[in-house]
Amino acid sequence: MEELDLSKEIKEVFLKFESKLVVNSIKDFKNKVSSDNTFFNRSLYGNSIKILDDYLKSKEIIYITYPFICCENGIILIDKKKNIFSSRGFFEFNKSIDVWYPKIQRIHPELGKSLYKVIYKEELLKKEQERLQEEQRIKELKVSQVNVLSELDKDGNGEVDVVEGDDFNKLLKKHQKRIVDIDRNYVQQFVKVSSYLKIKKGNIQSIFNSIKDTPNQEVLNEYVDILKDEIHVYNLVLFNSLNMIVSLVEDEMITFYEIHEMFDNLNIFDSKHEKDVSQRLTNIGDGLESLMYEIRDMGNQISDSVQELSYVTEESNRQLDKQLSEIDSSIKTNNLLTGIQTYQMYKINKNTKSLRG
Repeated sequence: MEELDLSKEIKEVFLKFESKLVVNSIKDFKNKVSSDNTFFNRSLYGNSIKILDDYLKSKEIIYITYPFICCENGIILIDKKKNIFSSRGFFEFNKSIDVWYPKIQRIHPELGKSLYKVIYKEELLKKEQERLQEEQRIKELKVSQVNVLSELDKDGNGEVDVVEGDDFNKLLKKHQKRIVDIDRNYVQQFVKVSSYLKIKKGNIQSIFNSIKDTPNQEVLNEYVDILKDEIHVYNLVLFNSLNMIVSLVEDEMITFYEIHEMFDNLNIFDSKHEKDVSQRLTNIGDGLESLMYEIRDMGNQISDSVQELSYVTEESNRQLDKQLSEIDSSIKTNNLLTGIQTYQMYKINKNTKSLRG
């Protein structure tokens, strides 16, 4: 242990402790010790007097209690075996603390506790500083979490802000007969797309709920990025899903098959991945972080595949707006498309900066 100049402070702790014998001089010490054969044997008496003569040389306050004799600059440790006392030598207060402190701590816990506050004050101060820093870190983290939750849940209803309503199913039901006339198998595939969107929305909410439990700012930032990516993927799939229905009923078969082929390659009609994610998010334990990164990787794969909206034209937007207005949808095609494109540009810029930096 690093040697510290704590003699004065340690002695003050000893002197405040209830004593067995307090003397005011070496002579007084000799008289009292020599008359107390029940406390010290001759061996200890002789050894102690020599030590005191060597170290004190003048009138000093001496404090005596088993298992030590407290002198001006240190202590004499005392061992007791079968009521026979013997000295283990003199130890200066600011040296060999690791030798004498454990014995006192073991035999006199209350005294040991008081000494600990002096001997390890720098360590205690460091721990207190670390505690205050941790409190501040948690406080700042909570503020960040609240800000993020407020940003992603502007109406404060506890649900992440994604496109609300059931517009895809409404549009599907509106054109069900027309779709059956074309190919009734398409109805089943559209229902699977609807299931995918429902599960994806639930998974987004689960990720949103996990934000308040993030352990630090770094993990919070990563989860927020993943959540925003997932919202973007949801919007991409929803936008393409709506256009797939409209293109089919408007007999725009090239656009329909373009979207259909893309969804098929990404297993959107299967929904197995989203179901697995949903199950794992429900029963997650310590593996949440690794699952988040899996979600991010799959989201990037879908985003990279779906973001090519080459079929989008003013005419296709006009057709989609018309179809949505007929089911009283709150979705505005231009707003949804602008949001998608803005986020895509944000991701491109972010990745470019990452490569440069």
